[in-house]
Amino acid sequence: MKTILFLSTLLCTIFVVAIAMLYLRRATKQVISELCQSDVAAEFWLRSVDILAYSGSLMLVLIFGHTATMQDWLEAICTTLILTLSGIFITVMFVAHNVWRAISPKVRSAT
Repeated sequence: MKTILFLSTLLCTIFVVAIAMLYLRRATKQVISELCQSDVAAEFWLRSVDILAYSGSLMLVLIFGHTATMQDWLEAICTTLILTLSGIFITVMFVAHNVWRAISPKVRSAT
């Protein structure tokens, strides 16, 4: 039972991150393509963001999830969602901060 719960939390994490990354992909690609002025460079950065989101969320779930000690599925899924969304939030915040730093000097010099 604990193995099924553990694997379920990992699958839930992967599923939630996949939805978030699909949702953000088109807009992120447009912004990064404009900044990099290259589709190849933009693709590299998009894949890097994917790896950050997946690995960050999975690490949070594996380190802080403690699904091996949980008996309640609802508690395990709640904890997994909180940690997964935290990983996505941190990744998006990191990317948004770096994009803003790249475009901020252009905005200031234009005014």
